[in-house]
Amino acid sequence: MSPSSTTPRRRHDPALGVTTLLESHFHHYLDYAGLLLPPEDVPSAVRTAAAEVAACWQSVLAAPDAAAAAWRLVRAALVGRAGPRALAPVAHLTTDQQDVVLMRHALGWSDATIITVTGAGRCALAAAARSVARIAAERS
Repeated sequence: MSPSSTTPRRRHDPALGVTTLLESHFHHYLDYAGLLLPPEDVPSAVRTAAAEVAACWQSVLAAPDAAAAAWRLVRAALVGRAGPRALAPVAHLTTDQQDVVLMRHALGWSDATIITVTGAGRCALAAAARSVARIAAERS
């Protein structure tokens, strides 16, 4: 008898993919939440947002980009919890532009990190950054 015939096969649990995604980005989600919420609210807000993503893991994994789908849900949960005043200084920007400003300039993240966390493509990130630069130039 071969070892594979005596070893029970483990069934792959697709929900683990979302769990792994959330765990790998959790510290980034904490950093982002720290821009929007009081420090004492950050951990519970991110845990709640992650639980919301985990609750709909099938749709997240079915999306063309799971990281982007998860980010949209996490971001919506954090912004919803923080309220409209949290993003008031960048409210005139699109959500992609807001992310560029907050992640690149407030958090100091590299483009690679922003792309990894948000699922944005390199071209989309560059376009958002150009739009932000143009808006800033028009306002000065």
